[in-house]
Amino acid sequence: MEEFDSEEQLEFWELSAEHFSRKETPAFSDIVAWMDLLYRAPVHFIYKAEENKLILHRRHVITKNILKEKNEERPAHKQTPQQKEYIKDFEYQLQNLEKKMDMDDVFLEQGITSHSIGQCEHIPLFTKGGDLWGIYCAGPYTKSPDQITPKLSIVGRILASWLISLDEEEVNPIKEYEQKIQTVVDDLGTGKLNTEGIAQIILRYVVHGGKTKTGCVVEFTETGQKLLASIGMTEAVAAQFSADAESSLFEVKGDNVQPTKTGKAFLDKWGKEVETIYFNGEHHSGYMLVEKPTEKASFDFSGLISKIGMSLANIFDYRFKNEQFSDQLIEAYYSMLRSIEKSREKTKHHTPRMMAFVQRFGMFFGLEDDEMKTIMLTAKLHDIGYVGAISIESAKTIGGELSHPLIGANLVEHLAIEREVVEGIKTHHEWVNGNGTPSGLESESIPWTGKIVGLFEYVVDFVETHADDKSKSDDEWMELLSKGLMERADIEFDMVLIPTAIQLLQALGWEGCVSLGVE
Repeated sequence: MEEFDSEEQLEFWELSAEHFSRKETPAFSDIVAWMDLLYRAPVHFIYKAEENKLILHRRHVITKNILKEKNEERPAHKQTPQQKEYIKDFEYQLQNLEKKMDMDDVFLEQGITSHSIGQCEHIPLFTKGGDLWGIYCAGPYTKSPDQITPKLSIVGRILASWLISLDEEEVNPIKEYEQKIQTVVDDLGTGKLNTEGIAQIILRYVVHGGKTKTGCVVEFTETGQKLLASIGMTEAVAAQFSADAESSLFEVKGDNVQPTKTGKAFLDKWGKEVETIYFNGEHHSGYMLVEKPTEKASFDFSGLISKIGMSLANIFDYRFKNEQFSDQLIEAYYSMLRSIEKSREKTKHHTPRMMAFVQRFGMFFGLEDDEMKTIMLTAKLHDIGYVGAISIESAKTIGGELSHPLIGANLVEHLAIEREVVEGIKTHHEWVNGNGTPSGLESESIPWTGKIVGLFEYVVDFVETHADDKSKSDDEWMELLSKGLMERADIEFDMVLIPTAIQLLQALGWEGCVSLGVE
């Protein structure tokens, strides 16, 4: 900003005085609005000092400033295609904003810093004791007005006062988001049912109480039988109880189960006499098998047998209904997310495109059917945290673009889905070198679901940014995308995934990448 006249200076200081006159600490969005009187910058962000590192702490984008030209009061009401493309390109660069930065004397002494988005003005923030707390950055390619430069130390003290107070009030911005979203999801009930764990408890009660040593709980499935719990069995024996229909050991006969031909041969070889308890619910059925006791039971629970069978049946029925409820809620969340995505030109195909990429990657990588189901659901729900972010008043907390993985994980962890899905949602913005968000996890601590979705988040964002850009040939865009993946190997992405990802991209071609997942 070349000029900052007396009237603008007066407005700037009056607004700061107005904030000081209030009892509450100004929200981060209010602080940004105050500082934007100085800079008219597209993005304002804060790094917080932690152990000789600067950690990206808050970020606020002002879209109208992306298009603002010098001495222009406001951008045109309707954006031109070129302006839309420019905004998309800037937002793409913003995704690469460093999550962690080294801190040295040269960095602290200079008034500007170089970032992936360009050079930015920065103001050091100090505690009352004189220790560096963090830095306030605005940019790119902006400069403090000459009239304010001599007073930047005052501006810095005001900023430090507000931001440190804001941080202390929240304790941890991400934790506050978790707490707020928790109050929403708590009303849904836990949604979790450890069927195998409950079956194991009931089985142990029967086996130990009956003074026997061996038993198991088996569920009938559409394709055969599945072992849910066992005690006193070798792995080889236990494996026999999970089988397809043709190899099943037991079948339903009237009000109980009886050994099949295969089952009789197995029992003869096993050499144990057994008893079975059949349970049949509205949606699922199965049986408990226990070895006949050789001594008197610890107590008489013969009258409980029917109740035990009924309890097991009810557990499976509850699980079925809970899965139905979870599926319905997931679809509701997904519809809300798609509504958010469709409100912006760039992201209108985001999640369907992500799912399509991940599905094809799974085929190329050789994922098993159950793994494919898990990664597809992770891809479908990876950005579901934006639904939660919008449902919470977020003025005093970190932006949804940084915290949505945690919010999303909290939204779905109460549902009947695999833990790997929840963890994948939570970690899809983590980097293998530890410089990602929200937790700074390193490679071994990031689940495979988070690694795969995180890689294709980059791919999809690249495609969304350049889909309509004709400045390069299709081959040039493919080369640039592949190069970007290679440059980020073992930094942002797991190197193990890169060759298969590039193989997939080459098979699709640029036109295939652009059209993939388009509804």
